[in-house]
Amino acid sequence: MKVAIVTAGTLPVPAVKGGAVETLVENLAKENEKYRRVELVIISVFDHEAETQAHNYPHTRFIFLRPGLFIEALDKCTYFIANKLLKKGRAASYRNIFRRFSMLRRTARILSKETFDRVVLENSATLFQTLKRKKNYKKYEGHYYYHIHNVVTGSYGCARIINGCKTLAVSNYINRTLPDFMQTIPRQNRRVVYNGIDTKRFNCTISKKDRDQLRNKFGLESKDIVLIFVGRLTPEKGIKELLKAFRKIDTPNVKLLIVGSLFFDSDLWSPFEEQIKQMSEAMKNRVLFTGFIPYKEMPFIYSIADIAVLPSIWDEPAGLTMIEAMASGLPLITTLSGGIPEYVKGDGAVLLPRNEHIINNMAGALRELVMNPDLRLMMAKGSQLISQSMNLDHYYLNFIKEISD
Repeated sequence: MKVAIVTAGTLPVPAVKGGAVETLVENLAKENEKYRRVELVIISVFDHEAETQAHNYPHTRFIFLRPGLFIEALDKCTYFIANKLLKKGRAASYRNIFRRFSMLRRTARILSKETFDRVVLENSATLFQTLKRKKNYKKYEGHYYYHIHNVVTGSYGCARIINGCKTLAVSNYINRTLPDFMQTIPRQNRRVVYNGIDTKRFNCTISKKDRDQLRNKFGLESKDIVLIFVGRLTPEKGIKELLKAFRKIDTPNVKLLIVGSLFFDSDLWSPFEEQIKQMSEAMKNRVLFTGFIPYKEMPFIYSIADIAVLPSIWDEPAGLTMIEAMASGLPLITTLSGGIPEYVKGDGAVLLPRNEHIINNMAGALRELVMNPDLRLMMAKGSQLISQSMNLDHYYLNFIKEISD
């Protein structure tokens, strides 16, 4: 079976610049090297390092599309105007507009010229334009899938085509939030494929010497109790609420390590990022920022922490960082948001209600875990136990099963 996976064109696959969706797609390629259930073709934006990394997957064909210098210049100008002149609140969404238009046009030609048994569109509803163009939706009728990682907000003029798809949602929560124009999709065509990660990589053990050296790199001491936040530095991830809760913790030798940036490995910046760094100024000896960390290094970053705090304050569709933290054997503090409860279960996590008391409740949960090493150890074991079913084998085999009927 020949399967085309179409990515949005914002970040490359392999996921050398980060990105949850891109990492999940790369994981499918990684597992396909082992199982070889399908002939896999991944359409991605070009990136020099990604092209090099693609050689690690000889049984996957990568089609890299280069935007061109003119298109890249247009996008930079558009982003500058949106961010600096118009001061748009979500200026990052303006960063790759022309690149994505170019990707849609060229991907439509590929789908028209070649023939695939299945076409999987990753996350962005704009990708249905690749089926609308050249009437590709007729060619692939009954054989195109929409892999949904976030709440769908618009049809982009493709409502009729979208209604002919089969959905692969990352949680039941996502399927419950499908907009009105998708409600006519038959229920048997609304599937769920839960996310998975390489749990063995995240369940890594490093020596005390290596752990101390890595801690020193980030300004942490061996005796510190380290809280870790991993994610994009955006309001919905709850980083501001975490900083307010952490300010209430006055226990000595407790540090907060903030891992991430506004938009993965990019030059994007926002006033919010500056705001949270200003908030941390009064705690600058206790709050440390790493910036973007390549995904392949993340298992080691988790290994130097004692507690993971991922207090998402929006309806998180799933949350890969929650799975990573659990697989790393960390007690987890998160929220009852979106699809998170479908992934985070058992004794390994504290799930906080997302209400007006979240800051005080988070501070209380932090104090309890900081002061109780036995509780941390018990929760760590619970985290690893629940994460065992979220490995790449399950993810890949479930994905292939759902697109094979």
